[in-house]
Amino acid sequence: MSMYNQDVDAIVDEYVTRIPVSVLLIDDEFLIGEAMRIKLSSETDITFHYCKEPDKALETAIGVQPTVIMLDLVMPGVNGLTMVKFFKSSEDFRDVPLIVLSAREEPELKKKAIALGANDYMVKLPDKTDLVARIRCHSERYIFKQQRDELIMKIRAMSGQNNNGFSSPYLD
Repeated sequence: MSMYNQDVDAIVDEYVTRIPVSVLLIDDEFLIGEAMRIKLSSETDITFHYCKEPDKALETAIGVQPTVIMLDLVMPGVNGLTMVKFFKSSEDFRDVPLIVLSAREEPELKKKAIALGANDYMVKLPDKTDLVARIRCHSERYIFKQQRDELIMKIRAMSGQNNNGFSSPYLD
């Protein structure tokens, strides 16, 4: 490990909270949940959570605090696009990346999902390499944003300024 990486790691350990990669899959099909769990089982730094019942998705999300949510579009009694809107309008989860999963590869459906706030769209079942890469990419972006926001709050607190009284273009 280079000296630079050691310095960055020391700063991170001292000033920001380490956030592990955590995936929440919301899908009514047990076999899809199992297939995704198996695909991710060798990734020791990724924690996988599965919610089979869409009406318990929010409760599950609150409990596991995912760094990425994967959501099936077609589930009984629930429109997946409505769930996308719900998560993206939720104060607790609007910043959490949301990957839509669907058996259908229709451009209009993809367009709707993205327009409603989904960050990505994958056709079931994605291959392991693509799945892991997208989970890591979206989770890292989310984690870095959370850590950046935490550092900004700490810098403001150390400078004795509140959120409104500090005018630095680097902290906004």
